[in-house]
Amino acid sequence: MKKKILAIDDEKSFLETLKDILEPEGYEVQTLSDPVKTEKYIKKFNPDLLILDVLMPVRSGFNVVEEFREKGLYQDLPKIFLTCLDDSVERMTAKACGVGKYIVKPFEPEKFIDIVNSFF
Repeated sequence: MKKKILAIDDEKSFLETLKDILEPEGYEVQTLSDPVKTEKYIKKFNPDLLILDVLMPVRSGFNVVEEFREKGLYQDLPKIFLTCLDDSVERMTAKACGVGKYIVKPFEPEKFIDIVNSFF
């Protein structure tokens, strides 16, 4: 059975790039460009991994993860943050929020695949 990944980013072209990288590796990838709908999509898709952009309008990746923590939801769902912010404070905050990896864009697809594979 294919592992399922839900990728959330406000840039639709970047979501297509993620699909192009991950689907040939055998992953089923669902994309979402509106982070407000994250909880609904998780319930519907039941992913094995959540990939979130940090900087998005309306709700950041941090907002999404913090809301889940406050509600006691999806604490065991592995999470990866993708961002253009290479900031040590942001990295520490992500780790404190239970995010497994913090990856700075742009990244090398091969290294990204290795990171994703490490969750399975």
